[in-house]
This record gives sequence, structure tokens and C-alpha cells, in this order.
Amino acid sequence: MLHEIPLHDASASAAERQEGAQGGRVVVTFFTTSFPKAMPEQSYSVPLDTLPDGLSTLVQSVLAEESQKFDFLLNDEYISTSLQKFLVRRGISYEELLNIEYTPAMQAKEGSLLPHDDWVSSVRAPFLGCADLLLTGSYDHCVRLWDGENCVALGTYHTECVKEVCLHPVRPMTSSAAAKELSRKRKRAAKMEDFMCVSCSKDGSIVAWRFDSGVSKFEPLGALNPHMDGVDSVDISPGNGEYVASASWDCTVKVFEWSQLLSTETPPTSKAPLISFTDHTRPVLACRFSATNGPSLLYSAGLDGAVKALSVDQAVLLSNYEGDHPIQGIAVKPAGGGGDLIIAACTDNRARLYDTRQKNTVKAFSGHRQWLYAATWMWRREEGEQGGPHLFATASQDSTVRVWDLRSSSAALLTLDTMHTDGVLDVTYVGNAQIASGGKDNKTKIFSLSHGDSPMS
Repeated sequence: MLHEIPLHDASASAAERQEGAQGGRVVVTFFTTSFPKAMPEQSYSVPLDTLPDGLSTLVQSVLAEESQKFDFLLNDEYISTSLQKFLVRRGISYEELLNIEYTPAMQAKEGSLLPHDDWVSSVRAPFLGCADLLLTGSYDHCVRLWDGENCVALGTYHTECVKEVCLHPVRPMTSSAAAKELSRKRKRAAKMEDFMCVSCSKDGSIVAWRFDSGVSKFEPLGALNPHMDGVDSVDISPGNGEYVASASWDCTVKVFEWSQLLSTETPPTSKAPLISFTDHTRPVLACRFSATNGPSLLYSAGLDGAVKALSVDQAVLLSNYEGDHPIQGIAVKPAGGGGDLIIAACTDNRARLYDTRQKNTVKAFSGHRQWLYAATWMWRREEGEQGGPHLFATASQDSTVRVWDLRSSSAALLTLDTMHTDGVLDVTYVGNAQIASGGKDNKTKIFSLSHGDSPMS
């Protein structure tokens, strides 16, 4: 049982801390920057073997907030083990007065379930913050747009499974007549508009699509067949969407101009890439343009375990970030100072953080029981850091989606283990604190994150 021990002066505080440390206890105070109720300005003596749940019980009791669970940080790092293990690992003396921050624990509310005919390999949100409208790619060779739980458009071109879909940042014009008709038909608040996207497939093809909101139909705009093997990943450069990059099992990364993809005068197999990178020694499973440097810089990763920074302007390898485990997916966001933060989903059940301003892996995140397929930052360019500057999510073969904070590498903030019944192949941030995932159970799931009654920040 935890005992509250108010300490009234500095000399008494020092004596209590020394005595408590010798008796297997430590003295703590609490503060918050994210919860409306503050703990009293007094100290508490708690056992060294206290876990975060024990700290939460204490704070809940003092604040009379029995239904609100809390997470805890010390020196801007989450406490996920006993206090003793946490202090030993960081070289903090038991005799120190620990000023611990408490914050409402993250919670998830499950949303819609979208059934497919086969595995869901990729999911994206065309409209910021709107989880009602989702774009998916599936192992049944098709691209789909969902409005709620209804499939409103189907794109067919590929002859094998679709591995990834990606949205073009520029929106085509939607006719006013089509917009009015669509508004009349839709009962949901979100506005559906025309958009463009690309898909890639195990058949080696890359296809550009336009969704026509007036007739709820996907129109193929053009195609490429640039690789000698299947294409696992495709990305479009931010800004005006000038370039398209692809990563393949033929161990290459290729870059095309968007206009090349749209050209119908040249057969798909005859369209030569603008650049072909051959720096990987094994199949390449992921590619992403830089979130900071846009179309001039591209990152790639794959079964050789390395993350490579590729200059699109100079057509050369700029940097190589070594790794010792295959990487199946990456997510990129700005790091400041001209760099990027990269989360890599690895086959050793861990996610790894790379900071391109440094040479080595910054941190590894452990918790999944099987290999990872994908990762996403809780960040979108249109929204900025509203989703949480430290947060990202991962998808794993262990059937879970986990939400992490950069300040805690030993345990996820939230484990969503009832969402899927088989491996989760992809996870994406929708915006407005919402995440969507798809997997081997032929389902796309949506859920909203919150800190109890408090909004995400």
C-alpha cells in the first residue's frame, strides 16, 4: 500500500529521502501540464517496486478521479517499469527527490469495420481527419474507396495483389455540378471531392488513378511497368507531386516524373525511369520522399536492413544508415534543422528511430511479439503536430497496432489487440487523432485516440 508522507522543510526532506532509500522507498512529488486537476504541493514516499499502475492508483485517489488512468514521465521519459528499474537504468540515485509528471493515459475508441474479399495491404485517407472516406489496396488486385462501410468505387487494372496506394498532393478540379449532386447524395458531413492516387502491385505495374466524385468511379490515367519484379512500395513527392518513386523486389529504386506516368503514347513497359538507384543488395520494400527536403531527397529500405538517403537532384547515394535486421516499412516526418525523423518497421519485432542529422540508430522500440510490417507518424503536413509531436504507430504480424511515444522505448503507450484477428499489414494516420489499419483478416479498422476526456495534443 502506498503511504503519503508530507515533508515540511528541506532538512526533513533530505533525511526522509535517505531513510526511505535505505528501506526500499523513494520520495516523489507530482505535477501536470495536461490535466485540469493538480496534485497537492507535498511529497509522497512510495516503494521502489511501485509500477506505473501503482502511481496511477495514488494519483486517482488523491484527485478523486477513479475512472481516469494516468501515465507518468520523469525527466521527459515515460516510466514503464518499476521505479527501481527505471532509476537504475538511468543512473538516478534513490535519495533524489523525484518530480514526476502525470498525464491522462491514452485511450482508443473503435470505429467502423470495412470487410474486403482478401488481405488489406494498404490504407490511406484522402481527406484530412475524415475516417469515413478511406482508400485501400488489397490482395484481390483491386483499389477501393470506402464511404463509411460502403465501397463506393472500385479500381481494376492489376493482375496480382496491390501492395501500396499513395495519394497525389494536388487535387484535380471537381465540377460544381458534380459537387452539388454528391452533397445531395451523401448524408455524412465530410465533403467528397475528386483526387488522384497511384497503386503498385506484385505484377510489377504502377498505375495512376483519378477518382471522379461525380460518378463515384476510378479512372486509370496511365501506367508503368519499370521493374523486373514485383513493386512493394510507391510514393509521390510532396508539394506539386512532380515525381513518383517505386521500390521493388528487383533490388532497385526508380524515380519517374508524374507526367511520364500519365503519358498514353508510350507503352507501360517502354517508359524509362528518370533515375534508377541500384544501391541496395537485396529487395527494396519501402520508399518515402523527405518530409523536409521534398522532391530532392528520397529514402529507401528493405531486406538488407539499411536505410539509404538518395539524392534525386544528383542521382547519387548520399547517406547509408546501417541496420542488422530487414526493414518492411518506413515513415518520415520533419526533424528540424534540415533533417528528417524516420521510423523503420523491422523483422526483429522492433521499430527503430533514425535521425538523419546523426549517423546511427537513435533508439529501438520493443514490445511487439512478431515482426513489424508498417509504421506511421501521428503527423500530416496539412495538420502539423496536432496529432502529437512524439507519437507514432506500428502494425505487426502479432495482430496488434501499437501507439508509441518517442519518450518511451520499452513499452507502447497503447496496445490495440482486439482490432484484428490476424497480422496487420498497414497503419496510417488519418488526422484529427484517428488511425486506420488493414490486415490479413480482410478488414480495415478505424479508431480514435484520446487522453480520457482530454483532446490529443
